[in-house]
Amino acid sequence: MGLSADNSGWMGKMRGLTKQELYDFLSRSSIIARLAIVKHDGSPYIVPVWYEYDGENFYIISRAKSAWVNYLKREPRVALQISFDAPPSTRVLVEGDAEIVEGPVVGGKWVEIAKKMASRYLGERGPEYLVPTLNRPRYLIKIAPRKITSWEGVEWHPKYIDLE
Repeated sequence: MGLSADNSGWMGKMRGLTKQELYDFLSRSSIIARLAIVKHDGSPYIVPVWYEYDGENFYIISRAKSAWVNYLKREPRVALQISFDAPPSTRVLVEGDAEIVEGPVVGGKWVEIAKKMASRYLGERGPEYLVPTLNRPRYLIKIAPRKITSWEGVEWHPKYIDLE
């Protein structure tokens, strides 16, 4: 099934995002990311997370007692899935390496990033959530992408159409 000019609007761009589109989507979106981690027994573990994207790396803040941080200490390879599921269905898949930048600590580099996240995800009510919890220790985790795959559109990619 090919694209036609009359359905390309609602179906999306039908291509990967440009560098600027990717930055705009990832840095402005309040979409909850799904972080995939490998557990100690080799099984997958997926956790929903807030993230901050600076155009190069992703930052995630975790509570001090989050079990999944221990999985990262053993196996830093991770994946992130960030998508807007309603048409035109913008999707971003990230494969990368996680690094614990600090933590668990009260205060530190994570505070400024947490302020940005709280405002982006909760709007004007962000400080109401964050300020009362600033005395709780957290980790700051950086994910350096090895590969980012993006796509917008609801039409099938040509690789799925030609089965011969």
